Amino acid sequence: MKRWLLIALVAGIASFSASSSSPVVDRGQVAHLERKFDSRIAGYQPLDPFELLGSTRGFYLEDYGVLFTSELNLVAAAVVTPFRPAFTPEQIEQLHVKKVARLQDLKQMMRAQMVDVALGLKTVPVDQRVAVGVSIFRFGWEDSRGIPSQVLMEAHRRELLDFESGKLDSAGLDKAIRTQEF
Repeated sequence: MKRWLLIALVAGIASFSASSSSPVVDRGQVAHLERKFDSRIAGYQPLDPFELLGSTRGFYLEDYGVLFTSELNLVAAAVVTPFRPAFTPEQIEQLHVKKVARLQDLKQMMRAQMVDVALGLKTVPVDQRVAVGVSIFRFGWEDSRGIPSQVLMEAHRRELLDFESGKLDSAGLDKAIRTQEF
């Protein structure tokens, strides 16, 4: 009886150790790329920056690839304070125009982050995806026409590497990246 119990225990340990294989990506590499995206966002127009709301987070999703998420306000100074309790209609319109223009800059940053991730996480299979999602904060009083609350971009790692190596031009990469706005 003890012999069968020992055999079952050894078999159970062997199957557990086989199923708990090492992770595909190193957490240190992911953390480095999180900080790199935060720095890219924080470095945007130092005198009139984006406002990063929390740190970027990266995840490896088995059989999918990697996903990095972040949240920001496209205009850091767009806040109601005791000294400015409300925005005038003209200020609201100016803020809207500025945010729409900055949305394109954000998308370029996201695209650059995707290429950085594809290059930095060499252990992610090339047929898996790299995705970057950004939630865009806005106040209820803002004019939100044309400004999504979230932007998600994704592409296969192979396509991002092909762009970096010159096998794919910028227009080809734009076609390869699937962008969704919510």
